[in-house]
Amino acid sequence: MDAVVSPHLLAVGEPNQKYNNPNPTHVMSQSYAARLQTLKTAGTSTKIDLNPVKFVHGELIIEFTMEEVKQFTIEEGLHQAVIMKFSYGKPDVHDLYKLIPKQYDIKGMCNIGQLEFRHILVRFNLFEDYVQFLSRSVGYIKDKGDEFFFRTFPWTIGFNPKEETSKSVVWISLPDLPPNIFAKKSLLSIASAVGKPLAVDKETQDRTRPSAARVKILLDLLDKHPKRVKLHIVDKSTGKFVEHYQEVVYDNLPKFCTFCKHQGHEERTCRLMTEKDKEDDGVGTKNMGVQELPVVETTGVEKL
Repeated sequence: MDAVVSPHLLAVGEPNQKYNNPNPTHVMSQSYAARLQTLKTAGTSTKIDLNPVKFVHGELIIEFTMEEVKQFTIEEGLHQAVIMKFSYGKPDVHDLYKLIPKQYDIKGMCNIGQLEFRHILVRFNLFEDYVQFLSRSVGYIKDKGDEFFFRTFPWTIGFNPKEETSKSVVWISLPDLPPNIFAKKSLLSIASAVGKPLAVDKETQDRTRPSAARVKILLDLLDKHPKRVKLHIVDKSTGKFVEHYQEVVYDNLPKFCTFCKHQGHEERTCRLMTEKDKEDDGVGTKNMGVQELPVVETTGVEKL
């Protein structure tokens, strides 16, 4: 079944085809019949094949493959999207349109929208802006004499405002890496073994710290984090190769609680889990007297 796509707002960085005619006077000089044919051709080119609707066990079902969902994500500019989570109030979303680009030196375009009260979705058309803004982890927006604290998270498929993603931006160091492996391709290839490479630090680019290379990556805190990567340097003419075990050091790897689904602490120090355990034991927090609940580790993380 075919359907004509209706007019919609442009995605981040999407050119406006309506006003992108390299020869605007050409259409005006055409006959009515020629212009009509052009419109028909243009209308045909915007048709898309819809996924079939199935009816199974009394339920309407539309099926999408993960590859399709990933393509939808790119089409909607969400592959370079950041979630801003505000803790205690926030500016009006219309004020954020000007405040974010100005206060955080955004070079390209950014699309800003409110997901729900505490969460703002920001899509960037420049990868540089996306990495720079996401890497902040925490920040403040200044507005009308007030400062509003927020944290940043990468938008991920399956986003749930009641939970925090287990994805985080982390710096890794590669100590004693041979200087000839400092090339961008080799660095990003090594970094891709533990996460998604985002950027190389300035000292590494400038070759002013040959003792270690540093790469910024996006990784999943729930994954295993290897302490080393084995490099094979192969001589194709002889088949011989040299092995190098490269150490990987994670700088300030955040913790993640699988109970409350928040970054910044583990299950053993989770206040919500402690309260649940006490309720299961028949001890309510009302009867605790002056006893205090365990303190949540709050390094760069809001209190629950």
